Amino acid sequence: MIELRSPIHEDMVQPMEDHFCELTRSSWMLFHEGPGKPHFVMGYFETKEEADEAWAGLRKAFKKLPEAYEQTVLADKDWKEAYKEHLKPWDHGRLHWVPAWMRGKHAVPADAAVIWFDAGLAFGTGDHPTTRLCAIRLLDYLETKPAAQVSVTDAGCGSGILALSAAQLGCGRIAGFDRDPESVRVSIANRQENGIADERVAFHHAGLEEGFRLTGPADVVLANIISDVLCIYADDLVKAVTPGGVLALSGILAKEQAAVRAHFEAKCAAAWGSVRADGRVMGEWSDVALFRPA
Repeated sequence: MIELRSPIHEDMVQPMEDHFCELTRSSWMLFHEGPGKPHFVMGYFETKEEADEAWAGLRKAFKKLPEAYEQTVLADKDWKEAYKEHLKPWDHGRLHWVPAWMRGKHAVPADAAVIWFDAGLAFGTGDHPTTRLCAIRLLDYLETKPAAQVSVTDAGCGSGILALSAAQLGCGRIAGFDRDPESVRVSIANRQENGIADERVAFHHAGLEEGFRLTGPADVVLANIISDVLCIYADDLVKAVTPGGVLALSGILAKEQAAVRAHFEAKCAAAWGSVRADGRVMGEWSDVALFRPA
């Protein structure tokens, strides 16, 4: 088994995640040890020829990647075993995200809301700060009213981890949508893997404009999407929030946070009459939350 690895600039992380979302069960993953440390793209392949071909294809999509990559021959383990070294359980409050291969090995509290995720997924494992920031915003909102009364929309659902988390936390009407049909397929598979009834979470194949027409407004709208796309569809996102609800935006580099916040504050003030907003930073990433008056 060949492990290939190459450092990448932080600006490439979100576009690469979006690219890998279209190859959800692929041999690629992104790895970052923490603030101030480099980001890497990594891949696992049976042969050197497969690795070379895959790297050439990735370089066509991301022309700033170097011609050469670092190579390691993995002995006595496959690429999924290598994933296990990098993906760890995460929790915040009642919410726990645990790799599926740790079932029976990782203890969680009796009252925990648990999502078991496939350690082989290249996208949407909950390992990225932007996904975690969205989850924390959902948990914050659930402190203000009973979960069963809260409706949630996961815009650009990826693997469905946020929508499924809302279900495990006891939220009411929940929906997710994504423009990529493979993401919808994987979201549905993850719904089944976690034993969540089909009617609890509806997943749709749709972009941002059509998606909100299918789901209707929600109390909590989660959108973990790159900044440029968020700003283009600001009007659709703002209209999707019910009075008293929150619009939680992530996929935003920390250095972009101020500009995204200003853009959305203006949109929200015009549509809602007034708005309260704040933002958080997690490493090199950030979010923006906009609270609609009741």
